Amino acid sequence: MNERIARLVKAARSGEIFPPSQKVEYDEFDLKLADPLRIAKRLSEYMEAQECYFTEDNELLGMMHFDGSVEADLFPRCGHRFFYEVRDKYYCKPQENLCTFEWQHSNADFGKIIRIGLEGFRKEIIESRKKYTDDLSRLNFLAGLEAMIRGILRRAQQYAAECRKRAFRCTDPARKATLLRMASNITQVPEHPARNFEEAVQCLYFCFTFQPDSIGRPDQYLYPLYQQGIADGTLTKEHAKELLQELYVMIHGYTRFGTSNGDKGAESHFVIGGYTIDRQCAWNELSELILDSLMETDLIRPQVSLRWNKLTPRSVLYKVMDCERKDKNKRIALVNDEPRINALMKINKVPWETAYDYIMVGCNEPAFQGGISLGGNTTNIVRSLVNTLNDRREEVLSCPDFDSFYAVYEQELYRDLETILAYSNRFNMLRSRDCNVLTSLFMTGCVERALSVTQGGATRARWCANFMGSTNLIDSLSVIRQFVYEEKLCTMSELLAALDADWKGYEDLRTKILRKGKFFGNNDEFSNSIAHRFYTSVYNFADGRTDIFGHALNFGNLTGYRLHFAQYGALTQATPDGRVAGSALLFGGGQSEGKDRDGITSHLLSVAHMDPTGIMCGNSIMNLSVDEATVQNEESFEKLVSMIEIYFKEGGLHMQLNHVSAEDLIAAKKDPDQYKSIRVRVSGFSATFVKLEEAIQDNVIERTVNHA
Repeated sequence: MNERIARLVKAARSGEIFPPSQKVEYDEFDLKLADPLRIAKRLSEYMEAQECYFTEDNELLGMMHFDGSVEADLFPRCGHRFFYEVRDKYYCKPQENLCTFEWQHSNADFGKIIRIGLEGFRKEIIESRKKYTDDLSRLNFLAGLEAMIRGILRRAQQYAAECRKRAFRCTDPARKATLLRMASNITQVPEHPARNFEEAVQCLYFCFTFQPDSIGRPDQYLYPLYQQGIADGTLTKEHAKELLQELYVMIHGYTRFGTSNGDKGAESHFVIGGYTIDRQCAWNELSELILDSLMETDLIRPQVSLRWNKLTPRSVLYKVMDCERKDKNKRIALVNDEPRINALMKINKVPWETAYDYIMVGCNEPAFQGGISLGGNTTNIVRSLVNTLNDRREEVLSCPDFDSFYAVYEQELYRDLETILAYSNRFNMLRSRDCNVLTSLFMTGCVERALSVTQGGATRARWCANFMGSTNLIDSLSVIRQFVYEEKLCTMSELLAALDADWKGYEDLRTKILRKGKFFGNNDEFSNSIAHRFYTSVYNFADGRTDIFGHALNFGNLTGYRLHFAQYGALTQATPDGRVAGSALLFGGGQSEGKDRDGITSHLLSVAHMDPTGIMCGNSIMNLSVDEATVQNEESFEKLVSMIEIYFKEGGLHMQLNHVSAEDLIAAKKDPDQYKSIRVRVSGFSATFVKLEEAIQDNVIERTVNHA
């Protein structure tokens, strides 16, 4: 990393990179316009009023924040008034102890912008307009998109003019040449297709502010221009690395310094590797350069996942994991193409030509370039069992075998899944009152359908609800089958009485359950079959159903940034797995209290085999904690790489590592000032341990204690 980039990194880390927003007074008469035209007009005026800010260290242009005065970038929902109404009512506020409103992630199709420029988008708008000559609302929307293009291009022209003005005054010949080159780049893009790698990165840098979430698959859409530049001698590897690092600096700095999310890494998440459209391994020399250049920068964002598949060389997996063990900022995770793509084709009914190009956004959530992840509902899946045991007690007590019990339970499960879908539809319908013409411009389907992404315009959208407590549920079902029906170690009446008493007076039974229970994570047929049965039930419910926008249903198990797992647990009574009332539920594919007794390999195989249907190929995570010595010792690290490779070959979907000692985490909780540098992976994101909420700290410590 050279001195120029080092100065930019330092500025980004201190929060001194983006200029303050300039307030704009809008014409009240704008309110008479149709929403798309009002929004486009005001956003254009806002952008034009902002400072064309860049320093002597910048070679890329486009840093700007929207201030919320107009409906702007989709991921932060900046200015989306109705979205914030929904958030204020439902966010972090469990409904019926079952559903909680969550954020959604999306990704502009940056590759398409680079390939065809905004002039290509304008042509698509003109063609789409021909289909809706008798539909005024759609014509207004298309007019808003076209006006948005004009506003964006005026902003680019402002930057070009500022570069030329500074070049005219500049006395340093080298900087003057750079300024003129910057002016030339921003004149070419984003209006026209990028002609070289530098223009392509400039286009990505400039347009990121319109959808500041994932940058998708940059090692694929930037690769042709990278190859071209290296081949004809107009680009060096070192200059390409500088451009990438300046891009990372801007992405890191976009999340405002000092905010609650400023320390977290999932504000921007992209992928490298994967498949090409012709089913070849997509890893290339640019993939490696992207990773190496990221490792050189001491930044929290962006995060990156390797898309592993059966063609990925072991040397690539080793390299990525080697970078992960050396990365103090914990930015690297791993995902498996094979189950993900199969599920996209089977459940989401998309062809290979779409499925192969999936990406990861946010907290390791799958999406598409130019698409949105409609994963805005985090749910308590344990409630269905609690309702079965309480509300249908007479039926439960009369069940002669586990199959009979499960049939009763499945009815309650389906009732809750129906309610989860209804809440998700409610959340998205409430969101749909907002119109968006900025991000929608870059979302596949919105131009063709002439609809805002908030109103179902995106064709590359995915629906997902996240289960809190799925491992608690599987273990509880396993205990009921084992203890009540097969080994008859207690009666259903005794178990229900113990749960009613929160195990008080039934400590011996709880101890016996914790000691002898056949819990998930040990790769035994008994607990694995319970997991298969549960997820097959979920699959059967979802098969053929869609949300209000027509998207197939998927499920996941991550909790995101918030304490959903603890909030639901606080409202949930004791459960048959030995959990006491009020304690947090589990999320992801992990365990607690050392229930995965047969070690890491068995646990990983259980997770890899748990879902033969693929229905959990939504926002799913697997946290793995290992000794620091395991990753530092070369022999044991080689074994860890092999273990992860086997896990993926067996069907494992996701993997992220923590390798910090439990002792250090416990000490950090007691004396945070002495452990400010420790970062950990949580639920698809990374964060500084001492800045996490206490419940999340406790969760990280517990899984570290039980797996270290």
